[in-house]
Amino acid sequence: MGANIKILSLGDIVRRGWNVEIECRCGHKGVVDAAKMDRWYMCHMWSTSISALRQHLYCLGCGGMPPAVRIRATAAAPNTARGRFPANEEGWKRLVRGLRG
Repeated sequence: MGANIKILSLGDIVRRGWNVEIECRCGHKGVVDAAKMDRWYMCHMWSTSISALRQHLYCLGCGGMPPAVRIRATAAAPNTARGRFPANEEGWKRLVRGLRG
């Protein structure tokens, strides 16, 4: 019998070791590293709930900010947004310092 797994936030996805698959209305799909995405959202103090993620996403295919984007947990390896997040701990610290002003 399978367990009823409820995914409510990026943290739930990270704890299970999965990544985030994002699909735009135009059909473009991408898989983003969930742990880095979670840390990025936390640094910016944005909500990490699944329902709020789309507020800060845009499509790399059509360039729009899709209102009807699909967000799912996946075991697939990340294939997009490779250079979007800091590469090391010093980069994350610089980001936080810059956001503090």
